[in-house]
Amino acid sequence: MVVTNTSAPEDYRFTETGLGLSLIKKSRANTNPIRHFHPWWEILYIVSGERTFFYANRTLHIQAGTFLCIAPGVLHRAVNPADEVCRLYNVYFSDCGAATPSFDYRMKMILPLLEKMEPCTVLSPQNQDKVTDFFAHMGQEIIRLQNNPSAPEFADFAEGNSDLPVRPETQAMVWGLLCEMLVTVMRQGRGNNVALQPTEAMKGHLAPVIDFLNTNYSKPLSLEEVAKKFGITASHLSRTFKIATRFGFVEYINNLRVSESCRLLRTTKLSVLEIALKCGFGSVTQFGRCFRELTGVSPRAYRKNIE
Repeated sequence: MVVTNTSAPEDYRFTETGLGLSLIKKSRANTNPIRHFHPWWEILYIVSGERTFFYANRTLHIQAGTFLCIAPGVLHRAVNPADEVCRLYNVYFSDCGAATPSFDYRMKMILPLLEKMEPCTVLSPQNQDKVTDFFAHMGQEIIRLQNNPSAPEFADFAEGNSDLPVRPETQAMVWGLLCEMLVTVMRQGRGNNVALQPTEAMKGHLAPVIDFLNTNYSKPLSLEEVAKKFGITASHLSRTFKIATRFGFVEYINNLRVSESCRLLRTTKLSVLEIALKCGFGSVTQFGRCFRELTGVSPRAYRKNIE
């Protein structure tokens, strides 16, 4: 278990919990992630403050009470201005990869809920309080695990063996809270949700450009050709694209291509060359370089790690 900012109890980062999930709490979140997609599920909840956030194909201005359910492989990132700060919770979990070693009963329980979740929900004041309490209770359970290493169910952690599972009652408590939280958000109902509006920078030509890139990233694309298609200059597109998304034009396309290649590496037996060409890379060398820059490992190592 890894804990940061232990001198400030309002902040923590629990990663190696032995529970199959990671939980993070930040009281002043204003930084951008290094990587912008991942093979696990992410729940992001804004408790207070505000955040500008790029998700899938739009940059949104989200405020307190916003609940985001981010599916594996979806491109996203915070694009906060320097003066924009929020208090938030993150929880990460997966049926493969770093957060959970294998598909197990926990994911079987909540996956049907996740697959029906709206990606972005603005909660009612009553549900905001409930969701904040769910996260706080999850944190308390993990802190209890940290502070009681001599307890029978935590003996493995005292010995530094975080690969062995915590006792079933602790697993059930934490995952039960997560499950109840997801049900609470779902029961609010689509009819009662509040539509989020894209930021001003996303209006005009950028929305259709991003939609075009999201569906054509596997084809050869250049800034000049795309700008011409939408009747704007390449310099204007480059500048406005960066302002709205915090991605460079080529960087954004490479993120889409690598994200799709991760999915294919996880779910198919296609060769690395086949995946590179299918995702729009001109060569295995280019694919490998971009893949390593965005994931930290080679395509072959990525596939080996999830087998």
